[in-house]
Amino acid sequence: MKLHAQWAWVLGAGVAISLLMGCQAQSPLAYPQEASRPAAQSDRIAIPVPMAWGGEVRCGAAGCRLAVVEHETSQVAVHQIQGKVSRLLGRHEVAYHPDSAAWLTDDVLVAAVEVSSSLDIFRVEEGGLRRLQQIPVGFAPRDVVVMKVEQGRFQALATPYSGKDVAWVDGEMGGSADSAKVHKVRWCEAPWHPVAVSKAPGAPQGGVAVACLDDRKVVFVPKDDVLAQPRTLATFPAIARQVRPSPSGLWLYVALETGGRNARVHMETGELQWVKSPLTGAVGVAPLADDLVIWSEDSGLYLQRLDARGDVLETRWLRTSGFSTGLQLLDIDGDGERDVVVLNSAEQIVDVIYGPLWERAALQRP
Repeated sequence: MKLHAQWAWVLGAGVAISLLMGCQAQSPLAYPQEASRPAAQSDRIAIPVPMAWGGEVRCGAAGCRLAVVEHETSQVAVHQIQGKVSRLLGRHEVAYHPDSAAWLTDDVLVAAVEVSSSLDIFRVEEGGLRRLQQIPVGFAPRDVVVMKVEQGRFQALATPYSGKDVAWVDGEMGGSADSAKVHKVRWCEAPWHPVAVSKAPGAPQGGVAVACLDDRKVVFVPKDDVLAQPRTLATFPAIARQVRPSPSGLWLYVALETGGRNARVHMETGELQWVKSPLTGAVGVAPLADDLVIWSEDSGLYLQRLDARGDVLETRWLRTSGFSTGLQLLDIDGDGERDVVVLNSAEQIVDVIYGPLWERAALQRP
């Protein structure tokens, strides 16, 4: 399977980690602590998750739960987060290299698994996780995004680790794999981390946007015609790693891996603005507001306040525990401030950093 250049050093770290884990497979040291480890500051907790390539926190009737994949150990795990403490609810083994996970309901989740070329669906039950079904999608999926759930049925989008095929999956929770309908469409090369958007230029009803790593562009499909050929929103001289909309939907922020700048697209006019980076770029992004954005990189996040032209007014910093490739904003502890969940894909920790994030960020890089 093709590896991107920017992952070369991550692979080396991953080999070292996997060798260590192999030696510790029967030892509790493989998971040094099942409960969260409070950090020195009271503004964060550290949840032990090795190589968290993908996952999602959902807060509902059962409280807040993190569904997450352990990429190299081939496990899907669920952790309960209560206030500023977490505990493991259960793990379930899957085929080699699970890449992402998302919630269908408060107690049902779906994981994208590379080697089985499938979406695996699990229910959280007393004592752990139970697999309900496995849906083949015909390629090694990098991401799964749940688009809608209605009366026991769901629609999910699976996108590939490499290649151009994506799969729209219409299924029934707990149904047989044969009952799921899989519709494939060709999009672009390596469309990673798709996201629902509420609007797009010429498409006020919204749809789905995604960054295409190898094609170095961002594309969009409307929600009223998801099988349509995607439309290009912008192209870039560097790898477009991830896109995320601002809370109002007005801007689509684009994390660019190199070149010393990121970007944003105006989702009404199509205008492209460049955003200067204090580093080489970013691998993840999470907008806090239309003009306040969090970018992720190795061992840290940088927060930027922008003006109407995309010029940087101020930059602040938060440290993290590894190569921070996934960000999610939500209020976990119920204090009215958004917190950020940071998935570190090459280390042993998921960071939960509690808000207010801008006010707690440092003026200088840690």
